[in-house]
Amino acid sequence: MRPYLSTARRYRWLLAAILTLVCGAGIAAAFVEYTTTYESEATIWVLRAPAELIQRNPSDPTITSVQTVAVQQAELLEQLLRTKSFLRDVVQRTSLSGELAAATDEAKYLEQIRKRTRVEVLGTNLLMVSFAARDPRTPPELVNAVLAVRDERVTQARVADTAVVGALYQKDFEIAQGQALEAQRRLEEFDASHRSPLNTVDEHVQAQLRLALDFAQVRVSDLLGRIDQARLAPEILEMSGMEFQVVDQPREESSPSGGTRSAVALASVALVAGAALAALLILLATHISGTAGVRLSPAGQIAAVPRVVGGEAAADRAG
Repeated sequence: MRPYLSTARRYRWLLAAILTLVCGAGIAAAFVEYTTTYESEATIWVLRAPAELIQRNPSDPTITSVQTVAVQQAELLEQLLRTKSFLRDVVQRTSLSGELAAATDEAKYLEQIRKRTRVEVLGTNLLMVSFAARDPRTPPELVNAVLAVRDERVTQARVADTAVVGALYQKDFEIAQGQALEAQRRLEEFDASHRSPLNTVDEHVQAQLRLALDFAQVRVSDLLGRIDQARLAPEILEMSGMEFQVVDQPREESSPSGGTRSAVALASVALVAGAALAALLILLATHISGTAGVRLSPAGQIAAVPRVVGGEAAADRAG
């Protein structure tokens, strides 16, 4: 340990310069990041997860994993943020639309927007969407745009799903209605061809025909109810505003608040890098000085370096 301490004292000014340059630059960058980054966030309350969100484990179908509604909605937003079309629609609704139009590489620009957008689950029914930028006006604009475009995409998906389900129910309704009309026609034909009083066999046949007609009419009524429910349920849920309710609206912050994490990361990297460089310098300097000492010390004890005499002096001694 003493050789390393001795080396550190010997090169203290060089070590101080390295630490000042590396750590100082990192701390300065962290300070700039912290003082120039503004963040705006929206806290959202969502309803409980429906039964279809209970997922099966592919490796073991008997094991179920319950996915909370906050996790489900957060995954939905994160998946939407990975698509260029969604990000493009979001940016075009903000003051950044001019920058997007002037960007030489649209994909790279949208990727930067995605990296600065954060979706975080706060609880079973609570999640947060935030965005960080260099000016205080852009974050609330972009968060509001994300929520607005998300609502439009979800509404479009609901309309498409409702149309598909409605078409299926409508087809089943037409088939059931045809069956009901056919059952009614058979009962009317039987009543027209059989005068009362009826015998036991005819009464049994008449009862079966009436029962078939009742079942067909019940089927028609049930399909009508399902069609109305498929059309009205999403609209009622959307009108209530409870499925996806913004509890805390995004605000324009007057002071920097979004660069804490990145600033801490920059400062930590700078400190670790400076300490690593200083330690590496001490190790190399100690190793080099130690190796040089081992090689030179025995040389003076084993033999002396002979003196080389010039040609004229040698000739004089010989004469």
